Amino acid sequence: MDYGTDFLLQDDDIVFTPDGDVELVSGPACVAQDIGQHLKLTPGTLIWDTRAGSSMLLFLNDAGIDYNAVIAELERAAIADPRVDPATVKAARVSGGKCRLEFTPLQAVKPEVLDYDLLKGASDV
Repeated sequence: MDYGTDFLLQDDDIVFTPDGDVELVSGPACVAQDIGQHLKLTPGTLIWDTRAGSSMLLFLNDAGIDYNAVIAELERAAIADPRVDPATVKAARVSGGKCRLEFTPLQAVKPEVLDYDLLKGASDV
């Protein structure tokens, strides 16, 4: 299956190879990066795709975080991606303000994992 290819991002910055070329990401890792970026956008941010984005940023550093809403939003974002097997999507609170999203792209062998620390921001694992 073609999952697509994109620029590799680390901390929302493009990664370059030692010789100055742009590093690329493809395969299941591209799916994970795309979902992670989708979760960092608020709806309406991209004028060319007003449907892109999620409500995840609204949960950051909120004293009264509704973890059921966070889990639902994480799962919604993964299930909405047509490259993801919806039967494999699961999100859970793992500790403190941390939540984990696991999903397996279609025809992939192993799951992808995205961790979110809602008290400090999001980080991909």
